Amino acid sequence: MTSNGMLRLPLPLLSVVLGGCFSYVALSGAVPARGRDVVARLSPPLAVPLQDVTVREVTLATGKVAYADADSIVLTAQRFTSDAGTDYPGLGTSVTIPRSQIAQLEERHVSKARTALVLGGGVAALVAIVASVGPLLGSSSGAPPPPPPQP
Repeated sequence: MTSNGMLRLPLPLLSVVLGGCFSYVALSGAVPARGRDVVARLSPPLAVPLQDVTVREVTLATGKVAYADADSIVLTAQRFTSDAGTDYPGLGTSVTIPRSQIAQLEERHVSKARTALVLGGGVAALVAIVASVGPLLGSSSGAPPPPPPQP
């Protein structure tokens, strides 16, 4: 395997593992802070204009909060999901969602327990690798071996 190929395997694995460190927590009536990642489940569905196309029957919007108050939330959209289950890229579109159309609002949080578990597992794996390589290298005091005996 080339060094380039060796890098390809850990990167997707790392993204999957680190993705497990996040979870979404329901916000009950609270106004999310600006810049926070949120998922809005919509009821009734909303029509969202994306450049030249309008996506109809959007039931799920994912993005960052650009503005929020008691009446509406403005998202910089990352992704939309229609009622049929089709995903559409948000393309950074700003969409205003009235609070009356949000059935559930969830905010992305770092899961402390999962993060500690992943970091602990990584440290344990690193210690195990170093410990297993040590005996393969032999014991070395750093000094060169003595010369062979003379006949």
